[in-house]
Amino acid sequence: MKKGHVIEVLILLTIAVAGTLAVYSIYYNIAIKPNLYTIRFHDVDSIIKGSPVRFMGIIVGHVRNLKREDDQIACEIVVTKPNTAIPDGSVAKVEYNGLGGSKSIEIMPPKTNDPDIKGIVGVYGLRISDFAEVFGELRAVLICIRQFVETISPENSLGVVKTIAETPDFTENANKNLDKMIEKQKNNTMMINKLFERFRFW
Repeated sequence: MKKGHVIEVLILLTIAVAGTLAVYSIYYNIAIKPNLYTIRFHDVDSIIKGSPVRFMGIIVGHVRNLKREDDQIACEIVVTKPNTAIPDGSVAKVEYNGLGGSKSIEIMPPKTNDPDIKGIVGVYGLRISDFAEVFGELRAVLICIRQFVETISPENSLGVVKTIAETPDFTENANKNLDKMIEKQKNNTMMINKLFERFRFW
C-alpha cells in the first residue's frame, strides 16, 4: 500500500472516530445528562449497575454507576422513561421486589416543600437482620417484665409483708432515749433556775 493511501485511511479513521465522539457527546448532553440523578446512600445493600429504578412503583430507569465517596456511596441513576422528571426532595431507598428477592431503588415524591432541599434524598431501608435485632430486644424486654411480674406474685407479696411485720421496731428504743434526754434537759433547766433565784435574793 502506498504512503498516500495509508494517510487517507488514517484521516478517514480519525474523521470517523471524531464524528462518533461528536454524535455521542450530542446524544449524551441532550438525552442522558438531563436525566441523570445522583443519590447518596450509606449502604446500597447489594444494588449493582443495571438495577431497576422505580418511581412510585413504575420502572423509570436503571442504575448507571456506583462510586464510593468517603463514608457514602454515590449512586448515579438514569431515567429512560420519556417525560419523567424526579422532583427535588424526593425520597429514595433500597427495596426488595418479587419472589426472587431482586432489589431496586424505590423513589417516592417529596413530603416537604422546603426549597432548600435539592436532588433526591437517600434514606436507610430496613433489612431482615434489623427486624431480627428488634425482635431480640423486644424478647429481652418481655423476659424482664415476666420476671418482674413473678416477683410480685401473691406468695412473694405475703412473704414481704410477713417479713416487715416480724421486723423489730427499732424506733421504740429511739423514742425511749429521746424521752430520757428531754427529762434530763428539764431537770437541768430547773436546777439552773433555782440557782438564779438564790443569787437574786443575795
